[in-house]
Amino acid sequence: MTETSIRIPTSSRPSGKATFVMLGNGFDEIEALAPVDVMRRAGMKVFTVSMTDKRLVRGATGNNIVADMGISDLNPEHIDWLVFPGADKSEDAVNLDESLNDIVKSHWDKGGNIAAICAAPALILGPLGIIKGVKATGYPFLKEDLERNGGIYSEEPVVIGDRMITSKGPGTTIEFALAIVRKAKGPETEKALREGMVIPECE
Repeated sequence: MTETSIRIPTSSRPSGKATFVMLGNGFDEIEALAPVDVMRRAGMKVFTVSMTDKRLVRGATGNNIVADMGISDLNPEHIDWLVFPGADKSEDAVNLDESLNDIVKSHWDKGGNIAAICAAPALILGPLGIIKGVKATGYPFLKEDLERNGGIYSEEPVVIGDRMITSKGPGTTIEFALAIVRKAKGPETEKALREGMVIPECE
């Protein structure tokens, strides 16, 4: 199936600060779309962004997803949170091109918020120096990659810093999403969301 063979809805764009979930080919669908669902339930403004100008993106298990916008539609001034799902090492989703690397680094250097899960902490944030000297977590098999770039690997399912949230993988996705909600909207919103979604409090 090609992008020209299906009807692509009109691109949607924010008018102010928002959260952007970045989708490259091979992205893990659970790690990307479950947080989108949770954050939108919490009332956050969330947009999915294709890492190219082709808005049709292929997920890791073969699901084709139409992103809300292509990369050229992303205005860095509108970014509050950048969220990166994981992917296999060889996939585009964790192999950013130079222009997107520049966007991520600039956002971080200007005090922006970043959340990354599974392979993304080691393979996206690591090479940019964002996790150097910082406690973070990610997919266990990539512990050495994370530490090679100066990260301090944690066995916790979710690690919450001042401006960065990292998480281990598909099984920790809901807690990852709720951690973003807690940072962005406050603990009362997270609590109400847990009750509404029947998600028990972490011990």
